[in-house]
Amino acid sequence: MIKKLYLWLINYFKVVIIRLTDLINRCYDPFELPPSFDPICDPISLERLFYADLEARFMRPSGEFWYENPRPADAGDTALFQGLVTGMKIMKGVDVTNQLIFIQQLFPSGTLIRGYKNDGTANDTTSNDSATGMLFFFYCALRWGTDDVRTKAGAILRMWANSLRAHNWALVDLNGNPTQYGRLEDGIMTDPLRITLLLSILSIVRVYDQSFAQDYADLYQLYKPILAYPKVKLLWWDTDYDTHRAAIHLHILYWMTKDEVYADGLRRIWRISEKTQNAWVYTLCAIAMDKPNGVFIRQSLSGFDFNRRQQGTVESLNPDVPSVKWGSHIRAKYALPFYRRGSQEFFWQRSMFSLNEWVGNKEAVTYHSGLDFLLCGWLANRLGLFS
Repeated sequence: MIKKLYLWLINYFKVVIIRLTDLINRCYDPFELPPSFDPICDPISLERLFYADLEARFMRPSGEFWYENPRPADAGDTALFQGLVTGMKIMKGVDVTNQLIFIQQLFPSGTLIRGYKNDGTANDTTSNDSATGMLFFFYCALRWGTDDVRTKAGAILRMWANSLRAHNWALVDLNGNPTQYGRLEDGIMTDPLRITLLLSILSIVRVYDQSFAQDYADLYQLYKPILAYPKVKLLWWDTDYDTHRAAIHLHILYWMTKDEVYADGLRRIWRISEKTQNAWVYTLCAIAMDKPNGVFIRQSLSGFDFNRRQQGTVESLNPDVPSVKWGSHIRAKYALPFYRRGSQEFFWQRSMFSLNEWVGNKEAVTYHSGLDFLLCGWLANRLGLFS
């Protein structure tokens, strides 16, 4: 009881600080909602192109997904994107046998690793972003997977959850030591983003193993005040890559529990990020909205350019777009359609106000798949947002 009271006082103080940052962000916000733009593609036709290209150039016979081509030597984001792409394929309803085999290899002795480097050694500096990718896979397997997929995914998840429990809810390296960003529950230092990740994992694994239900309940009671606030930003001190991860955590938690704490958190995420026009984040938040706007998602996806991805990371310049000085960067005053942008491995985790990218990159260097387009489109479709 004393520990709970102490943590609640600390966590309510965190909430006050976060709400203060929200107020500051509202008072000084130089960005605008974007003007309308003409669509350049039919999303249904583009889905076929992107998926065929993903299978041909980025999906390996082993089941591994190359999130960039050429493959990064350290495979640093393999677990993140392997989880996302396998979740997408489950939603699409295609065979994921090889992907499941590869995912199993990312959990040696139940410990999640980032991936395997080009020399075959494991990159075990696992961060919480790697875990979010895997979390999304387990969610899709439970919700839309076949019985076989659900069973195999559940076995991997139970093994992982047992490892987390054995290491005091921390992601660890192969020596059993917590990684730099791996402490998901850390007392007064607990990060709202990481604790919602842990609770998301527990909310799913308890379906397969009821012994984890009490773990979920205990942690929920300790950290309830901060659970609606996994995304924090203050003006230009912001990390774009954690917005969609926060939305993934709360989306899963709300679907699993129907707890209004998580619904409030989803609505807050979209409230503080609406001007980014990030359709993937919107799709994740839509389950907490009274009247979600599927037209907005479809319009956003119609701004993707298949040919731009074919060209890889090439220069993108927008001299005619109004801009603002934002911290140390010059940003567009409003979010640009994707055909005006330089290619990215996953647009949804990059700044939607990015103005000039890959400056000086006149030749294709790194090729990117259409996973971001496919993932958003298939989740929106599965949630009935295109009806």
